[in-house]
Amino acid sequence: MNARDREDYFRQEQDRLREFVNSLKTKPISNLPLSELVKPKGYAATIAQQLKITRVQLRKVYSELKYICDRVKEEGSLQEETKTKLYMLYPILEYQKNRKVVNERFTELMFALIDNLDRYSTKENFEQADRFLTALVAYTKKES
Repeated sequence: MNARDREDYFRQEQDRLREFVNSLKTKPISNLPLSELVKPKGYAATIAQQLKITRVQLRKVYSELKYICDRVKEEGSLQEETKTKLYMLYPILEYQKNRKVVNERFTELMFALIDNLDRYSTKENFEQADRFLTALVAYTKKES
């Protein structure tokens, strides 16, 4: 692959991340087909490769969001205590970004996902977000 092909590929990948973030801003993640989220060339795989983050970098946010998703599944809706935990992800992500543990694009993605879960706080939306996050972790490299 020559330099121009690599540049075009990177631009397409970047557009894929932008496309996903824009989707999260306009409709519930549960409206996106599961196949588009988790398949090998889907959003999770593309975004994991593009962001170049490791599982260790993703672990804190993933475990918190996983807990929140599990609570919503159990309770059937987003309760006040769980909503507080969801909102506390904003400063956690900002702290990680400032320490350069994660990059700004990852923070932007996660902010869009949190906003989406807050705006469309249905059980189905949290279940779909959980599936996406699980796939994101699966496609993320163990080490950088």
